[in-house]
Amino acid sequence: MRSSLLRRPGPYAFFFACLIAVGLWAPRWGQAQGFGIYEQGACAMARAGAAVANGCGDGSSIYFNPAHVVDADGVTASVGASVIVASGEFTYDYAARPPYTGVEVDLDNDPIPVPQGYVTYGLSDRFGIGLGAYVPYGLETNWPVQLADGSFFDGAFEGFKSRIQNIYIQPTLAYQITPKLRVGAGPILAVSSVELRQVLDLSQQSTPGDGPTFGQLGVPFHTAFARAGLESTGELGVGANVGVSYRANDRLSVGLRFTSPVTISYDGDAGFTQLQTGLTFPETSPLAQDLTGDGTPDPTPADLLLAEQFDEEGVLDAFSGQANSNGTLSTQTVETELTFPFQLVGGVSVQATEKLLLLADYQFTGWAAFDEIPLTFERLGKRVREQKYDNTHAVRLGAEYDFLDQLTARLGYLYNTAAAPDDVVTPLLPESDRNQLTIGVGWRPLERAEIDVAYQLLRQNDRRGRVRGPRTGESLSTELNQGLYSFGANLFGTTLTLYF
Repeated sequence: MRSSLLRRPGPYAFFFACLIAVGLWAPRWGQAQGFGIYEQGACAMARAGAAVANGCGDGSSIYFNPAHVVDADGVTASVGASVIVASGEFTYDYAARPPYTGVEVDLDNDPIPVPQGYVTYGLSDRFGIGLGAYVPYGLETNWPVQLADGSFFDGAFEGFKSRIQNIYIQPTLAYQITPKLRVGAGPILAVSSVELRQVLDLSQQSTPGDGPTFGQLGVPFHTAFARAGLESTGELGVGANVGVSYRANDRLSVGLRFTSPVTISYDGDAGFTQLQTGLTFPETSPLAQDLTGDGTPDPTPADLLLAEQFDEEGVLDAFSGQANSNGTLSTQTVETELTFPFQLVGGVSVQATEKLLLLADYQFTGWAAFDEIPLTFERLGKRVREQKYDNTHAVRLGAEYDFLDQLTARLGYLYNTAAAPDDVVTPLLPESDRNQLTIGVGWRPLERAEIDVAYQLLRQNDRRGRVRGPRTGESLSTELNQGLYSFGANLFGTTLTLYF
């Protein structure tokens, strides 16, 4: 057993540990994938995330259940990351869109680390404090803009790059009310960034003067005429994380956690780059212009007509003289708002034998809050992207076995339902119900250091979805689905924990 000096160091040691964790962690925080991320420490990851009733002792209880911060023995600092290696594809239905029947379009994501860092300090036998930084929500999907034959991928018009980065910073206080009952809570400061990029379809745009759409005048569906991108960084939101733990006896414990929803308003910039269509309107078209000055309409390049909507940064070089800094598609401000959902988690742990610990958690996540993405542009006006997500359920089963005093083996199983309903399975987040298996080990080579590693296999059920939005006169429905999304991932996690 460590001496009281090691168990109860002064506040300077706690401050020093904070600097270590934040310093190692900060450079990498801005990378996350998957809208809901539960891999907030390698120990809990190896248990399939079952940690609300019995924490890991590495500080990750700041997230999983703040009540367990009472267990802090002196100063504990941990830093770690999970790396997500995802793969996926969209396969066109046969007869969905000739000549692309049966064509597979692969997701183009790089491996992405999801970092976390925690520091906890036991003030006394009944009080514990902590500070954590973790990424509970994030999204990054990258799809090709064009196919092998040079044509534009339909999904690029829905979005070829989507990125939402979100970090929660949470100070925590925990208190042991009775020998069996503990509570913990902390405010959350959320720091978030968003980036969305897509190709714009000329056929869906109205002609000058709010006339008919270009599609109604014969422009083919999914004719690319511009790239659009919006970005906002460093926006803030607030919330809270609360946990309760009850130890019924030496073998049985239960826990409950509630993480509040966090709403974040984004103020960013939208930029547009003109793409060459190669289309020409004949002299009989109502869009034809008198280019020669003879008083009669001439065949008119569509790109010339469209150029006046772009500013100097976005217009095609050939039509730079038509650039308009106040054009509809010039660089402009954009506002949006996203609500990251609440989480309600309950669980139980059973010390089956002296060496075997069994755990089970149930999680309810309020994804119904993610109903739409509202966009308000300075010049384009308001746009709304419907999502209509459903609340989700997850069951997590975990176990760990102490082979030696210094070596613990862990495994787990996780099942969770999908948030996206059938008519909004899109390139933004082509998710489905998932089954996941986890395994890992914890090794403590020194009294003051511990290393945890974990592996997680994610297998998602194939699901039908779409790669286009409704055309003029169409409504959002499953009739727009024209292919199959497949997705899977391998996740690798590691955490280094130091005890002071």
